[in-house]
Order: sequence, then structure tokens, then C-alpha cells
Amino acid sequence: MRDSVKATGEPDEAKIIAYLRNGAGIWSEMSAGPDVLDPDAPVLSGVGSLYTDGTWLWRQDLLYYLGTYHVCLPRDFLTHVRKARYRVPAVPETRLLEILARDLGIAVD
Repeated sequence: MRDSVKATGEPDEAKIIAYLRNGAGIWSEMSAGPDVLDPDAPVLSGVGSLYTDGTWLWRQDLLYYLGTYHVCLPRDFLTHVRKARYRVPAVPETRLLEILARDLGIAVD
């Protein structure tokens, strides 16, 4: 992760963070964890929680790392977010269940 830190963020970083914040919750954890880039920073809550837009999947703490350290995100993801005009589409429950089962290996009945 340290290699992905930048001095400044994308010009539209605030909109990207808002997009990430509005993803569909797919997995929620009460877990807490350290800032992996700064051990003296406050503990982060919910680090294992997962969100999606139906295409991409991300951890809740990505918002923190993006806003604090301006970490690089995949170019394909940035293109995807911008093409969506920073609006997360509604993700049908069937797609959420598919992601849980196929991508995360979590049995759903």
C-alpha cells in the first residue's frame, strides 16, 4: 500500500470518496484495525466491511486511505466511476448474493 501513496489526490477525489461511501453494503464487520501506513494514527473501525457497486468491491477503510493518503486506484475503476457520473447504481439483491457466493465464497441459501 505504501507504494500507492501520492502527495495529492485526483482532482475529483471528493466525488470518488462520495461514490465509495454510497456503495451497497455487502458485508459488515464491527472489527477495528490500525492504519497500516501510520501506527500512531487512531484505530479505524469497520475495516473488514465490504461495499460494491455491482462491478467493483472495496473495503470500508479504502475511503480513509484515499482521503488521507491519496492512494492510487486502478485506472479502470476511476473510468468506471466517472462514466457513472459518480452515482452508484442500485445493486439488485440477486447480484449481491452472487458476489457473496461466487467472489467471496460465502454460502448463501
